[in-house]
Amino acid sequence: MVEVLAATGADTFGLGFGVALLAFALSVLGALVAFACARHARYSVRFRVLWLTVAAISLGGVGVWLANSVALLGLQVPEAPMRYTAALGAAALAIAVVAVFAGLLIAGRDPQLPRTIIGGLVMGLGVGLSTYLTLDALEVRGTIDQSLVLIGAAVLISMVVCTAILQAFHLVRRAWLRPIVAVLFACGVAAVYYTAITALTFEIDPGHRMPTGFTLFDLVFPMLVLGALGLTVPITAVLVAPDRRDLAQHHQVPAASR
Repeated sequence: MVEVLAATGADTFGLGFGVALLAFALSVLGALVAFACARHARYSVRFRVLWLTVAAISLGGVGVWLANSVALLGLQVPEAPMRYTAALGAAALAIAVVAVFAGLLIAGRDPQLPRTIIGGLVMGLGVGLSTYLTLDALEVRGTIDQSLVLIGAAVLISMVVCTAILQAFHLVRRAWLRPIVAVLFACGVAAVYYTAITALTFEIDPGHRMPTGFTLFDLVFPMLVLGALGLTVPITAVLVAPDRRDLAQHHQVPAASR
């Protein structure tokens, strides 16, 4: 199984499976926070855009981009230094957040399958592009070839995963089901990432110029710390914010009027 997930010429789990488990945990945590924020956005008018923005940062920024970047720490090419282009990494982060925000906005407040599908396709395309840019930001002393077929497969998987999570945001009401959905989402993110990883072929050339840019650790570790600290803000907001649906039912006033 590990050989199937391995990029040609590289060790996908060069630092062991601990890094992959950390990336998986970040996806789960990002999805859980996004779930709570999406719920508040559904019953809020004044702060709906704010809740959707926080949900997009949690799901796209942490659950997708940061998880992929942490998983990338485990990718090692024998006897070859690896660097990361910060500009492409920043673009990947921005696209992931914007795509999730657009998907949530298109899906709307209430479950409407056509809108959910369109939102999922838009969101999935953005998440797939973000994953591609994250991998495209890699530089080695040589060349990195990519299989467009496998990249396309990763984007298709991304569309399915994103459509499913948008539908889950609408339909899943019970709190105990949310961790299960978050775990399934993390599995989907991992499937997209490792499908894209299998598309890479590394060819090391000692005569090639040394790669420039940041080491993966120098770039990803600060982002991991900032991402973990950043999640405390939406988590705190979710904990202290009133449940607008319960308030609406208590006062027998439509939630949209609040």
